[in-house]
Amino acid sequence: MPGFYDDVLPLSEEERAELARIPYGEAELRADTGVPRAWGEPGFTVVERIGGRPSLDVNGLWGGFTGEGAKTVIPARAYAKISMRLVPNQDPDQVAQATLAYLQHIAPPTVTVQGRIFHGTPPAIVPRDHPAMRAAADAYERVWGRRPIFTREGGSIPVVALFTTQLNMPTVLMGFGLRDDNLHAPNEKFYLPNFHRGVETAVHFFHLLPAALKAHA
Repeated sequence: MPGFYDDVLPLSEEERAELARIPYGEAELRADTGVPRAWGEPGFTVVERIGGRPSLDVNGLWGGFTGEGAKTVIPARAYAKISMRLVPNQDPDQVAQATLAYLQHIAPPTVTVQGRIFHGTPPAIVPRDHPAMRAAADAYERVWGRRPIFTREGGSIPVVALFTTQLNMPTVLMGFGLRDDNLHAPNEKFYLPNFHRGVETAVHFFHLLPAALKAHA
């Protein structure tokens, strides 16, 4: 789609090297999802595609006769729901309007395309070298015995961008879940030992944070 990648913040070589340390690739993706092979933007790894590059997904399609058996019905209307995971520097309103304009442009003259934009939120990123982020990394290392590997993560927490743009306040997101926790699924779980160690990590973080901020001031 023309212009979709224009404002995407590129991954630096340093960040790509950090992401390459994450033990997740095509084999793990196939095992998690059951797909026959990975697919995505050429030139990027699975981890880079998941968190550092934007996506456009078709979440649902319907129209015409969908019952059992055969019927020669030409649908008068067809519908699709799509979502886009944006990355830093992309503007959700601009991307949504550009997407709708592009669909209207490529539609044949016999088809009318209409769209409804539900919601969107700007992406946000916190510098890895921010003192608050370093305090968080130190807290993880004290409790878990290993320094964390930084990654990008696709998700929707609108208040993070709001804190960044309106309050100029970075947000430190600290996760303690496992890859198989099935977030938002009916069988979602949380490993209790991680919960308790997460509390301990948060205590260390709040203990280390004042000194880290003071040294940065």
